Amino acid sequence: MKVAIVAAMQEELAPFRQHFGAKQLVFEQAKTRIEAVNPPEGTGISQLYLVESGIGKANAAACAAWLSSQVGPDLVINTGSTGCFEPSVALGDVVISDRFVYSDVDATGFNYAWGQVPQMPAHYPVAADLLTNLLAHFQGAGKSYQVHVGTIATSDSFMSDPQRVAEILERQPGLLASDMESAALAQVLASSACQVLNIRGISDHVGAQAPQLFKDSLALAAQNAYDAVLTVLTQII
Repeated sequence: MKVAIVAAMQEELAPFRQHFGAKQLVFEQAKTRIEAVNPPEGTGISQLYLVESGIGKANAAACAAWLSSQVGPDLVINTGSTGCFEPSVALGDVVISDRFVYSDVDATGFNYAWGQVPQMPAHYPVAADLLTNLLAHFQGAGKSYQVHVGTIATSDSFMSDPQRVAEILERQPGLLASDMESAALAQVLASSACQVLNIRGISDHVGAQAPQLFKDSLALAAQNAYDAVLTVLTQII
């Protein structure tokens, strides 16, 4: 199995780069950088790649296309940080996406669902049995963080505007968190046989305080996301 770990920023990939050590540059174009590392021993992973995509949907989509053509992974794990809509969920906790959807796409005038790109699916689901297996593994695992399964919606906006947050939740109630890349990755890779997971650490709660919270908690979020992804790589897949 060929696996690629994709994060938008070097800060989010830093724990992986430190853990896996020696890297070989495979491809670099625009914001995308693909590095090959030695996969964990005793797993079904034959090739493992660390990928920096750059921030936002356009960079993520370009990264997915280049990753597909250059590597052809069987599994992509998008990781890094996420802003949480639910204030009772702790900073540093980990969220695993149950589906991929946009929160800033509006073609409702043509009878599409909010968040649905015209002529594309309303969302991109993650296999329910895989999610059940992941969540069951983390329950009682003695981690310093909690793992939640829910919807992380993708937007080109950082969720610091309370009015925008309120409008999104009115349109799409029940969202757990927000990122800026995952749905674009899923959309591009949906035309291939590649499976996509999104495993992220909570760096902030959405709203006016989100930028400062993000700065203060990014390292914690990245570290816990790294720990969760490494657990998936070594103990689950």
